[in-house]
Amino acid sequence: MNIGIDLGTTNTVVGWMNIFGNIEFLKFDDGSTILPSCIYYDRGKMLVGQPALDAALVNPSAFISSSKIFMDDRIKSWDIDGKRFKAEDVAFEILKKVKNSLSERFPDEKKFRAVVTVPAKFGEDQIKRTAAAVKRAGITLIEIIKEPVAAVLAYNDNNFRSGENVYVVDIGGGTIDVALIELEGNNGVTGFNVLAADGIRHLGGTDFDGRISKIIFEQFKECSGQNIIDTSTVWGTSRKQIRKKIELLSEQVKKELYKKNDSVSIDADDICDICEKKNICPDNCRFHLDLSFNEYISACDDLYERVKELISNDDVAGYNIDHILFIGGMSNDPYIRQYLEDTYSGTNIICAPDIHDNEKYLSVVARGAAIKACDENIHVVNKLLNSIGIICRNEKGKMYMNPIISAGTDIDENFEARHVYTNNGRFETEMRFELYEYSGDPNDFGNISYRKIGEFIFNDIIPMDRGEQRIETVFSFDSKGIMTVNAEDLNDHNRNVEVSFEV
Repeated sequence: MNIGIDLGTTNTVVGWMNIFGNIEFLKFDDGSTILPSCIYYDRGKMLVGQPALDAALVNPSAFISSSKIFMDDRIKSWDIDGKRFKAEDVAFEILKKVKNSLSERFPDEKKFRAVVTVPAKFGEDQIKRTAAAVKRAGITLIEIIKEPVAAVLAYNDNNFRSGENVYVVDIGGGTIDVALIELEGNNGVTGFNVLAADGIRHLGGTDFDGRISKIIFEQFKECSGQNIIDTSTVWGTSRKQIRKKIELLSEQVKKELYKKNDSVSIDADDICDICEKKNICPDNCRFHLDLSFNEYISACDDLYERVKELISNDDVAGYNIDHILFIGGMSNDPYIRQYLEDTYSGTNIICAPDIHDNEKYLSVVARGAAIKACDENIHVVNKLLNSIGIICRNEKGKMYMNPIISAGTDIDENFEARHVYTNNGRFETEMRFELYEYSGDPNDFGNISYRKIGEFIFNDIIPMDRGEQRIETVFSFDSKGIMTVNAEDLNDHNRNVEVSFEV
C-alpha cells in the first residue's frame, strides 16, 4: 500500500488515495488525523502524540517535542529515565506509531510504502537521517520530496497550469520554507522543477507562541513572585508543570488573536497554585491578562522581520510569479497574509485555511505526498541547497575545500558528478576522503561553514609515485532522492567502495 507521510516538526499526518481517487487520512487513537510530533517516556513506557502532550502536564521533564529542528545536530540529545534520545530516535518513535496505526487500520496489508516529506532547507545529512528513521520503523521508502513540492501537488488539479510558476510560503511549527516551483507537462502538470528554495530551520510557530508565553511569564512573576521565565532556573515539578501549561495556553491564545484580530482575555486560574502571594492577592488568586493583537505584533517584531526578509527572497525576484501558496500552521496569520498581498500585489494568493475548514489545512503536505506516492508520472527536479565537497590537503599540507556539487544545482535521479583524485605523497598505501556539506566561498576556506556527512578510505593501495594513484568518485541521487557516493580505484577496477554516511 502506497502512502504519503508529512513528518512535521509539530504535527504528523498520513494520507493515501482510495479506490475512488480521493485522499483519505489516517485516524489515530483519539480519532484525530493530526498526530502531534512528540513523545513522552517514563519508567519504560512510551507515549506518542496526544497522549504524550497530555502526560507532559504531569511530568514535563519526560516530554520531547519539536525535535526535527535538531535532525542535523550531532550533539543535541535528551536523557530521560536512563535512556538517551536523538532527533532521529524521536522520528523513529513517531513513525513506529504511524506504522502500528496503519497495521490496525489495514490488517491485511503486508507492506507500507511511503513518500515522506522534509523541509526545503533540509540537507543531505538530515535527509539521510530521516530515511534511516523510516527504515527503522519498518516502512519502505518510495521517495523523499520537499514539503513545498508536496503542497503544490495537493492543489495541482484545480488551480495550476503547465508553464506557470508557484511560490510556496510554508510556515510550520518549527521551520519556514519558501520555494519557487516551475510547472511543466503536455497533458496536465506532471513536472515540478524547483527554481529556487530557501528556509529557516529554527524558526516557526512555536517561536511566536514563545513570545506570548514570555508576556504571561513576566506578568505571572510580577503578581506571584515566581520567576519561571528561564528554563535553566526552573526547578521543582510544580513549577515545571505551570510553565508547560503556559506554553500550551500560548498557542491557543495566538489562534484566538488570529481569529479576532483584536484583544484576547487570558484567564488561567490553575497557574496560581504556586503563587507566593496567595494570602495578599487582590484578585483572589485569579490570573487575568488582556493581550491585544498590536501588542502581540510588537512582541514578535524581530521574528516577523526575519519572515519578511525570507519571503522577499532575492532568488525569486527575477522570476514571474503566477500564484502564491501560503500553507502551514501559521498560514492563518493575518499580518503575514497582508505582507504577502502588499509585496506581491496582483498575484493570485491561495491561503490554505481559506479552502479547508477546521484544521484540515494542516493536511495539505500529506495530501501532496499521497498523490506523489500513487502517480509514477510525476517528476520532481530539486535544487541542491548546500554545496557538497571534499576537504583535501595540498603538497604543503594546507587544507582546502574541493567543490563537487555547487548549491543551486538541479538534482534528480539522472544527475551524476564525477571527479578523479590523485595522491600527493609518494608511495602512499592509503587515501582517506571526507565528505562535507558547506556554504560560502570554497576559495575562502577560513570563512566557510561546513559539516562532515560521510567518509571512505582506500587502504592497501598499490604504492605509486606522486600523482599516479587515481581514485574516481561518482556522486548521484537514487530514485528515493537520496544521495549516493561510490569510489573506484582506476588503477585496479576491481576495487570500489560505497561511501558510509554518518547516520
